[in-house]
Amino acid sequence: MTRSSPAADPRSVSRLAAARALVAPPASRPLSAAARARAAPLLVGLLGAALLAPSAARSVDGTGFAPSGGDALAAAESSATYYEQTLSERAAKADSLDASGAYAGLPRRLHVVDAAGGVSYRADGSRGRVTLRLDERPHERVDAVYDLVLALPLPAGFATDAWRIEARRGSERASVPLVYGGETVALKRNVPLEGTWLPLLVGSDEGLPDLGSGWAWTLWDTVLRYDPTAGATVEGFARLDYEADASLGALDPEDPRNAAYLITWIPTLDAEVPPFAVRLDVVPPAKE
Repeated sequence: MTRSSPAADPRSVSRLAAARALVAPPASRPLSAAARARAAPLLVGLLGAALLAPSAARSVDGTGFAPSGGDALAAAESSATYYEQTLSERAAKADSLDASGAYAGLPRRLHVVDAAGGVSYRADGSRGRVTLRLDERPHERVDAVYDLVLALPLPAGFATDAWRIEARRGSERASVPLVYGGETVALKRNVPLEGTWLPLLVGSDEGLPDLGSGWAWTLWDTVLRYDPTAGATVEGFARLDYEADASLGALDPEDPRNAAYLITWIPTLDAEVPPFAVRLDVVPPAKE
């Protein structure tokens, strides 16, 4: 369960504003090289040492423990997270993190693990709804500013009145907004990031799979600073209503390509370091 942190330091607020400007510039006003240079050093926390890329192997959980009950979760909570483990293994190397904290470029691969939960699609003619659920799991504990990116398949040319996807906790009948670091977690669609990052990831063996005809990847993100008061685990759900071509229906849960990915990315790390990502398989919608 998350807890709100004390009142934010004004300097932290300005850092988050600069970070958001860096990773999600408006399409009509791209940041200049000088602006990136000024904003980028504010992105990173006190990492202390640098990372080198580990192999992008898939496991059932980011800590190596299957999410199959309280004992496994407790063991995972006490184990090193992905970034903690990589940091400790490669602490002697200083060339994976820019010394100034500068933006380091877009990675071409992901470190993907399976996560308990899932993503389901429901279609009624041209109206559709996608629901995502992430079951309780450990989260990162490295003090840094993260770009939390949701890679979500949606029908090509879809339309929606929602300008963000709000994360919530609890049940769908009794829920409250998910708060982390004193901020409500809400992911906004990042079209500029789609245009630059998706061409590097889609179709790669260690990136995102190609989707079936009529479907396309979308990216939704938010920038968060690590909150040590938030507890050892995180969980939540979200949904998005949209309209699309009625002939597409819902995304097929039987197709192994179909999944959503929740990516935890530190933009100042060497681009050769694959960001940590959890895969949420497409599952049949719950009965109403």
